[in-house]
Amino acid sequence: MRSITILSIGVLFVFYQFFTGNSSVADEWSLEEQTLKYEWGLEKQTQKNEWGLEEQITKHDKSDSIILHYDGKTWGCIYNGYSVWLNNIYGFSDNDIFAVGEHGVILHFDGKSWIKQESQVTSRLNKIWGSSHNNIYISGDYGTIIHYNGKEWKRYKMRTSNWFSNIWGFDEKYIFIVGALGEILHYDGKTWKEQNSGTINWLYGIGGNSKNNIYAVGDYGTILHYDGREWKISALNTNKRLTSVCVTDSNNVFVAGADGLILHYDGINWIRQRSGTNNWLRRIWGINNNTIFAVGDHGTILHYDGTKWNKQKSSTNYLLLGIWGNKKDNVYVVGIKSDSYYDHLLDVSSRKSGN
Repeated sequence: MRSITILSIGVLFVFYQFFTGNSSVADEWSLEEQTLKYEWGLEKQTQKNEWGLEEQITKHDKSDSIILHYDGKTWGCIYNGYSVWLNNIYGFSDNDIFAVGEHGVILHFDGKSWIKQESQVTSRLNKIWGSSHNNIYISGDYGTIIHYNGKEWKRYKMRTSNWFSNIWGFDEKYIFIVGALGEILHYDGKTWKEQNSGTINWLYGIGGNSKNNIYAVGDYGTILHYDGREWKISALNTNKRLTSVCVTDSNNVFVAGADGLILHYDGINWIRQRSGTNNWLRRIWGINNNTIFAVGDHGTILHYDGTKWNKQKSSTNYLLLGIWGNKKDNVYVVGIKSDSYYDHLLDVSSRKSGN
């Protein structure tokens, strides 16, 4: 499996070199007009594939993916996916939630059932963000960016085959994507343009609370800050991979990463917080300074109450990769069985974490 992981890195790097060799033609991209052929190998959307909550099983140790729900007291499994590997989840209300993953899979929850949508792509989808139900973006492998207008998904025609790990936006005309080798793209409502990140380290997380207070994090303790004009690197005393960032305000920035690492920025200093776990943390998300969650390996779910981090019982050992909620007692998490399919590419350098 290690060799497969290394091979994956090599393939991505070759594609990157091939498609970005001429930087003068790789700074703008636009939306494809043509309709792409639907190539996902499962049933067609016309069959209205539905997974109703009434059909879910209680035990999920044999399913490839799960979706957990938190009601403010306990976590429970509400979906089991077979031959479906989910990486991320995002929504707008209790009856309007999207989950994305491997082979271009997109599931939509309407309050009753999870329904598969036609994504127009077969590559893995890593992260989803939207300003409304009619304006949603997904980033993925091999330069994949797709957009949803409330009716259908369309793919942007990109001049890069780079790996896009994460996407975040302030509004529909201010969106960022980060990925392999320090790549950062910015969308102004018309075109995607490449920005100078100042690093070649892989970036895995991005988030902010305004147009001039945005953070991106990645390999070897990389933290970048965007002030609305340029990206600057913050110096940290760590070499660990940083996977995710949550910005509640300018004086409260939380970063999660390898080996249970959680960092907090108070507007002046970065301070390591006690997480109580050595498990890798894959995503950190919050509503306010007193309601923040971090999820990761071996079913790890942590909750921050404004004072300290506490472990919560997930009743699973799955690799938890994505989290979203609209209030403190309505939170969703997606995860995959770590040995169900492959060594997840998000772990491409899991074994090279440092101090």
